[in-house]
Amino acid sequence: MNSVYIHIPFCLAKCGYCGFNSRPLASDVEAERYCQAILKEIGNRKSGIDILKTIYFGGGTPSLLSVRQLKDILGTVRENIGPIGDDCETTIEANPGTVDIYKLSDLREAGFDRLSLGVQSFDPDLLKLMGRRHTAEQALAAFRDARQTGFGNISLDLIFALPGQSLENWETDLARALDLGPEHISLYSLTYEPDTEFTRQKEQGRFTPASEELEEEMYLAAIETMGSAGYQHYEVSNFARKNFRSRHNLNYWMGGDYLGFGAGAHSHLDGKRWANQKDPAQYIAALKNGNSPVEMEETLTRDQRIFEAIFLGLRMVDGIAVGEFEKKWGMAPAKYLPKVWRKLEENYYLEKEGGRVRLNIEGLLLSDTILADFAP
Repeated sequence: MNSVYIHIPFCLAKCGYCGFNSRPLASDVEAERYCQAILKEIGNRKSGIDILKTIYFGGGTPSLLSVRQLKDILGTVRENIGPIGDDCETTIEANPGTVDIYKLSDLREAGFDRLSLGVQSFDPDLLKLMGRRHTAEQALAAFRDARQTGFGNISLDLIFALPGQSLENWETDLARALDLGPEHISLYSLTYEPDTEFTRQKEQGRFTPASEELEEEMYLAAIETMGSAGYQHYEVSNFARKNFRSRHNLNYWMGGDYLGFGAGAHSHLDGKRWANQKDPAQYIAALKNGNSPVEMEETLTRDQRIFEAIFLGLRMVDGIAVGEFEKKWGMAPAKYLPKVWRKLEENYYLEKEGGRVRLNIEGLLLSDTILADFAP
């Protein structure tokens, strides 16, 4: 186990599409109480890890915290979980409107070497539609300032298939992102999550979702554009320059172990999974009262672990190494629910080459739907 995730659930405002465990930050006092709770949770867990290879601060908007608070968390991780390696990938997510050149310089000095900017779009109308609290100009400035302060590994998030977004709008967003030259870009198709403002508006008929045909056009355009610009498409939604794939996320996708801290954070260790209280107030109260914040624990069955290995493996563009899978699980992937594999073959969604099995472009387009058939 060489990876740690820290969840910071606070943001400037809840965006209309967001289904993550996040909420607007009420005050600096709330942020400080939350940080103290995280420090206590980390301090309660002695891990004895040889060396940490990845640390990821996600949210929410972790960049809302002060640099002192972030440094305190990193220091407590180092003291209680394990030493941070010289080449540890230490990522922080940031809203472009929450950072300036001074804060970015302090973040870099604190030990963060990878910045993930939640740009989502450069179109002012789409930013307003999503409820984003930053402008395109702030996104551009945040990227330039990050470069100037020494961030050599920057990732951008963009969203497509938004209501009212045209293929031309999307291609313009891609072009503006590529003009900046980030090391990594994540491109997410809009999903209508339960209990979000976007889902409520869709159900009320206040806007029409993008058609499946347009969504497919946008995805295919992105794959072509990113490939032409020299980016490797390595996971359904992720593209990177050589040697800049997200090491933290790769650990998730390859079924690795990790420890999560904070409200709603998940952990996985040797087939056991647990999750913390999602509500920040309940999370803080549990730790203040000397109780564990964990609200869910489970030991995965063999079928569950095989399902996750297949589900996550086929989301990777390289797919599954059949020999490695057989060595780990004592069976070929196709022996698990063979009817589902036959269905994928009959629909021409699979490619087999070099000892690997993977989804082709048509399969990747429908990955969420077709991979659900593998669920035990």
